[in-house]
Amino acid sequence: MERWKRRFQNIKIRSKMIYSYILIALIPFCMVGSLGVLTSTREAERNATQYNSQMVSQILQTVDLYISGIEEKANMLIKLIEPMDLNKVGNSTGEHWEECRRNLNTSFQAVAQTQQEIAGIFFATEQDRYVCARMSRVSRDSFTQESWYQIAMQNPEKMQIISNVTGRNIATDMTYSIDDVFSIVKAVKDPETGEPIGVLLFDIKHDIISHAIKNANIGEGGFVYVLDGTDHVVYAPTNTVVYRIKPEWLKSEKNRATAMIQGKKYQIIFRKSQYTNWKIVCVSSYQKLMENVDTMFQVFATLLVATLLMVLFVAVKISETITKPIVRLRDLMKRTEEGELTVRFEGDGQDEISDLGRNFNHMLERIQELLDQVYEEQEHKRQAELKVVQEQFKPHFLYNTLDTIGWMAREHSADNIVQLVDALTNVFRISLSKGKDYITLQEEIRYISNYLYIQKIRYGPKVIYEISIEPECEGEEVPKLILQPLVENAIYHGVKMKRGDGHLGVQVAREGEERIVLKVKDDGKGMDREKAEELEKLLNEPSRPEQNQSFGLFYVKERLRIRYGDNFQVKIESEENQGTQIAISIPANWTEPVGKIGGEGSGDEEKNGANFSIRRDFPAFVLPGSIHVVKEQRRL
Repeated sequence: MERWKRRFQNIKIRSKMIYSYILIALIPFCMVGSLGVLTSTREAERNATQYNSQMVSQILQTVDLYISGIEEKANMLIKLIEPMDLNKVGNSTGEHWEECRRNLNTSFQAVAQTQQEIAGIFFATEQDRYVCARMSRVSRDSFTQESWYQIAMQNPEKMQIISNVTGRNIATDMTYSIDDVFSIVKAVKDPETGEPIGVLLFDIKHDIISHAIKNANIGEGGFVYVLDGTDHVVYAPTNTVVYRIKPEWLKSEKNRATAMIQGKKYQIIFRKSQYTNWKIVCVSSYQKLMENVDTMFQVFATLLVATLLMVLFVAVKISETITKPIVRLRDLMKRTEEGELTVRFEGDGQDEISDLGRNFNHMLERIQELLDQVYEEQEHKRQAELKVVQEQFKPHFLYNTLDTIGWMAREHSADNIVQLVDALTNVFRISLSKGKDYITLQEEIRYISNYLYIQKIRYGPKVIYEISIEPECEGEEVPKLILQPLVENAIYHGVKMKRGDGHLGVQVAREGEERIVLKVKDDGKGMDREKAEELEKLLNEPSRPEQNQSFGLFYVKERLRIRYGDNFQVKIESEENQGTQIAISIPANWTEPVGKIGGEGSGDEEKNGANFSIRRDFPAFVLPGSIHVVKEQRRL
């Protein structure tokens, strides 16, 4: 997204205007056109769905009507059979059965001739006798073992429809395939006992289904087929799509579905007959249903192209009136960039471009005036730069002078002066630190050690101190001289204000895996709890410099905030006449330590005779009244 945004920003104004006009014209056009096409598409789909649903219902009613007519013929024949007492045929003479058979055969033939859809009629008894019209027996196997016979016997009260007629012990006398018929079977009962005595079977041609379908206008690319209650195909036209339709698609309660078959989209409408338990399924191609919609798309595309051409022409003409003055002003700026300050924009219009041109002329006049002033200011600038160099030279000169005094003191064996000068030199060197804003905790502790040594020389036993730093913390970079204001406050507002010796401790240690805590503690005068809480709040919240000037710690807080943002914390614990502890918690950023302070074998251990040391094994912060003064002497 950002890449496209940058590319658009780099396009010329004229192109931006043309693109904008086209976009402004396209948005309502596309919205209205899309809405119209979408509405038309939905309406066409709804009409097609409604028409196909009505057509399927009509076919279903026609097929039900045909089959109900066949059932009436079957019931008529059953009424002829029942009075013949065929349950007693097994004990009767052959003449009685032959007479019954001739009468039934005559009736069967008459019914078959009057109904062209009837391909054949067959009646079988429990005694394995049969009567047929246009059909014959294949083998001597008992009819009672046939599936069609057993289906009728299992539900003698209702007509049963059998869509699959293969594997029967019956052959037809007519030239039609068993795939072109379905069967209707119904049990014949004894009128006295109500027990089934035989089964009447009708073979019905698919013509009744095909005639019903042909009378319906399905449309090009559509077809209708019929399924029985077990999703077996009863009738289907010659079509490769039929057998690719999955039965689960026909389970929807809405009686319709859509499906992709062979890369084409089809609409499927179906209805189930409560009478036959058949499903009439209508399949229509979406491509044919949406032909009118495609025409609308073509009209819409033509109008869109014509609209774009008109908008492009108008946009070009309008953009020229805006971009030409801008181009002229741009050329004048290029000439100005080459140093030609006498050029001027000519235009008396009242639009924004003319205003910009007049401002450009005023700017050139002002530039000329400023150039005249620049020469006079150059001399003042050179003098100011020289003064800055001189000011920068002073701390370095003082540092070099102190170093010279230190060497002169060594030549005269003035060890106390040497140690004091070395400590002051280290203080200057670390405070300069080659202009760096951040130094390691190792350097910070070295600075505090030298600073405290100088204060120790100044105040004598009034200042007794102890310093501790964990080795893992030495390489951590912190804002330069972050501890010095805390130590200075501890001396001047703490130990200096109490009677007797004062004790001061500095500790740097890890807290968990991700934090480092810097502590400065004294056993001086301390402060009440309300003042400590107020000071702690000021050091943790953003504030103006004047709010913290009374405590001299604004420098510390702002340096921490610049370095760590809000990811630091200052905690103050203090009691009157007991002392104060200030703890700063900062995030740890692990780096390799740049060196060790006063490590063993440094070669400088006897160089500084100060009465202090830096302890590596500081177990806990020294409490007031139990300050441990280490007698070991080390040079930092």
